[in-house]
Amino acid sequence: MKEPSVFRKPGSPYWWCDFYYKKKRYQQAMHKNKKKAVQKTKDLQEKLRLQNSGEANLWPIFKAEYLEWADANKTPATLKWDRLAIKYLEEYKSDIKYATDITPALLDKFKSHLILRSREQEEALRRSGRKRRKQKGLGVHGINRTMQSLKVMMRKAEAWGYFSVPQKWDTISKIKTAEGRVVFHTPHEIRLLLDFTHELAKKNTSGYCPWETVVLLGAREGMRRGEIYHLKWTDIDYEKNIITIQPKDDWHPKTYECRDIPMDVLVREHLLKIPRRGEYILYDTYGKRFSIDSLTNYYRVKVARKVGIDSFIHKLRHTYASHLVQNRVDLYTVSKLLGHKNILTTQIYAHLIPDTLQEAVNRLPPLV
Repeated sequence: MKEPSVFRKPGSPYWWCDFYYKKKRYQQAMHKNKKKAVQKTKDLQEKLRLQNSGEANLWPIFKAEYLEWADANKTPATLKWDRLAIKYLEEYKSDIKYATDITPALLDKFKSHLILRSREQEEALRRSGRKRRKQKGLGVHGINRTMQSLKVMMRKAEAWGYFSVPQKWDTISKIKTAEGRVVFHTPHEIRLLLDFTHELAKKNTSGYCPWETVVLLGAREGMRRGEIYHLKWTDIDYEKNIITIQPKDDWHPKTYECRDIPMDVLVREHLLKIPRRGEYILYDTYGKRFSIDSLTNYYRVKVARKVGIDSFIHKLRHTYASHLVQNRVDLYTVSKLLGHKNILTTQIYAHLIPDTLQEAVNRLPPLV
């Protein structure tokens, strides 16, 4: 195989590769940086060689290729789940050699293994009398999340041509769980949370408490944790009285779409008075950025538990939606404010619509 050569096309910012392999010419844009373009060209040549030798189907090669793709296309949290799913699968079956060794039948057996392992751990904890969290990935949600990661991975393997015959990945079903009704705070509980955070703000020399911002953006704007964390001052428009949820260079909203949320009067007053410590709205009392996980943990420990209320950040979002529905805002409008792609997602709040079901029953004709 000839050594890779790269060149610049007139008017193009990219370096292009140009080589022949098996009498076929490969000429395509590789990278804006010449050194990286040369490396990508070498990688492409190696991939072609492996495909020709039949080695491209090797599990380590596919795994590396998939994780590289996931790193570019998925959030860090989702990528972490992918790595954990691969780890658990390789612990269960350590002799995986080819990507095609992973079949729907193998994943079904692997799911059963995780379920049994979860039960064993629960029983061991019960006998010991100790209270500690289940190992990550072994709860019902964790098992479902692990299997979902592997199904997405293997569908991608099929799309990339690793399987010559279509596989039935949909046969790997989720563990069914009973769906309870959505939990949310009463207006009084939100007031208690705000009063507590307001007192914390008074104790700080800056007069600022980030948790007051979190409570208001969650319970009065319906924002998700990631939306709160990545909110910038440039997303606030005081003239139009809206907050815009939009993608950033290193982050995007869950549905990949922008949305505008009208500002509640309490949120507007709060944002106008808090200090600006950088481009983002949320900083700790020392002017430093939280990690997104510490944002969740600190809120539960430093605010909710101190107030004596069972609260978490997403419960604030549920509160926003629930209060709207209870005050006769239609589900379509609520879905737009929440940024739901499908109104079926918003149906979890339908039972809160006041008197709707009773009014419907009252319309039955009298029996004469």
